[in-house]
Amino acid sequence: MRTEAEAAGPPLEPGDFVQLPVPIIQQLYHWDCGLACSRMVLRYLGQLDDSEFESALQELRLTRSIWTIDLAYLMRHFGVRHRFCTQTLGVDKGYKNQSFYRKHFDTEETRVNQLFAQAKACKVLVEKWNVQHQHQ
Repeated sequence: MRTEAEAAGPPLEPGDFVQLPVPIIQQLYHWDCGLACSRMVLRYLGQLDDSEFESALQELRLTRSIWTIDLAYLMRHFGVRHRFCTQTLGVDKGYKNQSFYRKHFDTEETRVNQLFAQAKACKVLVEKWNVQHQHQ
């Protein structure tokens, strides 16, 4: 059995990583992890004004059902250059049976699929991308 140090691999050299001083912002609710992460990015970039953020949420009609495509539109709203990479271009039907999504899944499916369909016209860069995890 490998020790924790062996599993971690060789120590990283100074040029092997970049550590950014991104501030930590706690979630307010159990469902807003994406919004908390968005706030952290915007604060790091010096673009977070709480009232502007709340206005953007209202303008984009972001409530309690936040999907990753919503976060891509939110970043676009604030002018943050980014590329949204996802395994599924649209709603992953696997979420239909999860308790958090079940109640409003059909309505949300239509809304989210529309956002994906309109992304290019709205200058939101979306790419289908599959990340392979390799064990060494």
